[in-house]
Amino acid sequence: IMKQITLTITSRDYTITLDDEFAEVFKRDWQKFMGGQRFLEPKDLINAFIEKCHEVYNNEKTIRKITKGVDNALQKKEKI
Repeated sequence: IMKQITLTITSRDYTITLDDEFAEVFKRDWQKFMGGQRFLEPKDLINAFIEKCHEVYNNEKTIRKITKGVDNALQKKEKI
């Protein structure tokens, strides 16, 4: 099931369609990002994109570190 969400950027509405489960997460994060504002300026959207990219970068770094640790543990176990 899909859900439509309307975003207002520089006084213009954009309607997006998202999977129901993801739409709920998106709405929560969007409301948090907007902080009670009704409209969004392009610079705010760019800043949000940069923040999300940085968050993804940090998550990928953490995943690589965990994966490396698991790989090392498995290699040590195989040697035994």
